[in-house]
Amino acid sequence: MKKLALMAGAAALLAGQAVASEGFYAGAQYSKNTVKEKDDGFNISMDLGVLGVLAGYQFHENFALEGRFGTGVKDKKWREDGYSETFSAGNSYGLYAKGIVPLSQEFSLYGLAGYAHTKYKWKESGQGGSERGSFNSKGLSYGVGGEFAFTPQLSVTLEYVHLPTKKLRDDGWEFKLRSSNVALGVNYRF
Repeated sequence: MKKLALMAGAAALLAGQAVASEGFYAGAQYSKNTVKEKDDGFNISMDLGVLGVLAGYQFHENFALEGRFGTGVKDKKWREDGYSETFSAGNSYGLYAKGIVPLSQEFSLYGLAGYAHTKYKWKESGQGGSERGSFNSKGLSYGVGGEFAFTPQLSVTLEYVHLPTKKLRDDGWEFKLRSSNVALGVNYRF
């Protein structure tokens, strides 16, 4: 009788985990958004902080669709030649297809591909004046990540996502901004 009860309990636990792999989920992430500007003889890297939320639906153990929204919470500030400069991430959003490879009941790897849009803002002030502006970076975004489930409902994620590259022109100068995210998140399955 005890063996039968143990086997029934184990089967119920495994069935609960299998059922939990499909359906709605929501989560939150903190991302380190790294923006790199590279031009002839000029390189700069800026680390920004982005706090975001996500919601998705997992259709199958190997496929989900996910929407994301984030906003900047940590700017990059510096002083140079009497000027004060600030660069920040504004609002961002994205829609991704998510391919999932379960490696065990608790751990899976995934790949993301989709569309992302981020608004960046800058401000420069000093010596009698100031300027500010913004621009949008939008287009193809892709990445990879891993997810560890503590329970059938609660999991943590760690991922790397490449964001769209933006070409800018300023007073005859042309340069590219490349950006990427490293994000740590928590998801809850309903």
